[in-house]
Amino acid sequence: MVFWGDHTGLPKSYKGWNVFVGNGPDNTENKLIASIKKLLDWLRDYMSVDTVTLLLPTTDKQNLFVYATIGLKEEIVENIQIPVGQGIAGRIAASNEPMIVNDLSKVEIISPILRQKGLRSLVGVPLPVKQGVTGVLHVGTFQSHQFTERDVQQLQLVTHRLRLKLADIELLKLQKLDNSAGCRFNVQNTAELKTNLIMSLWCNSLRLSF
Repeated sequence: MVFWGDHTGLPKSYKGWNVFVGNGPDNTENKLIASIKKLLDWLRDYMSVDTVTLLLPTTDKQNLFVYATIGLKEEIVENIQIPVGQGIAGRIAASNEPMIVNDLSKVEIISPILRQKGLRSLVGVPLPVKQGVTGVLHVGTFQSHQFTERDVQQLQLVTHRLRLKLADIELLKLQKLDNSAGCRFNVQNTAELKTNLIMSLWCNSLRLSF
């Protein structure tokens, strides 16, 4: 696992982070989507978990939908949505706080897929999309597992990378719309959009199931 507490007080780099995730430019939408898949694959292997799921808010911001998942593709097939404030993911999004659940049999679960698949333990963290809008990243295991604060910190580092990649996807969409309208895109406006819009990520067409 990870390697904390160097003299700066910040976490050291993940082992294999640059090898499996990479730091090169992702200048097309397909490359960005592929890099998200690679990142989730890496996270599953690195944390030795069975499932990795990224949920994002719907357009009305009242629910979360599964944007990408490894191990719980049935949630995408059945179009599972989690009301904000309910269930594990919904409570994480509403509180903007991480949550560790080492025994899922003792908590409220909205998605029936988690029970059907036999998920036993889960840890999740909020993923800020823009002001007042939050997604969720969670990982889980089919065997009972004791997740810790260190696992929370690992997920928080990954959500930072995910947020940047999702923002880049939205930015590319905005650029395509702008170009199709025959306009030139202002570089300063591009940076401002990336910082302040971050995205309108409610694009079900981009859902990923690995």
